[in-house]
Amino acid sequence: MREVSGATNGSGYGADALPIEDMKEGAKKPFELVDGQVRLRGSKSRSLGGMAFPEREVCLETGARDMEPFLFGGDGVLYSFSTVHVSSSRPVPYTLGYVDFPCGLRVLAHVVADDPDSLRCDQAVQLRATDDSWFVVPV
Repeated sequence: MREVSGATNGSGYGADALPIEDMKEGAKKPFELVDGQVRLRGSKSRSLGGMAFPEREVCLETGARDMEPFLFGGDGVLYSFSTVHVSSSRPVPYTLGYVDFPCGLRVLAHVVADDPDSLRCDQAVQLRATDDSWFVVPV
């Protein structure tokens, strides 16, 4: 068995074996405005076409390291949702929902509705954003 020097600090391994840091928070906003429309920053595999949100370096389906930036969003469909009434980390109530986008991605999103009781599955929603956060609203 071969001994690898520097194993505790990663220097004995190839660059592709080191931890992947594509999940760092605060690297950049997960959205941007394009012609006045909110778009989410995701990734798409050049080889397979697999998509991910937020941006990733590695394809979640194949492990390939060929992800390239991909913007998606605008309009979507509310797949499922739930209103949270008890939380130790943020004011309640708030609503979370899975949103299906035409590109094929399903994303967990904060849903902002004047009347959460009026929400329903398969309802059309649209991306919106403030300076530092994104959310969806029913349309």
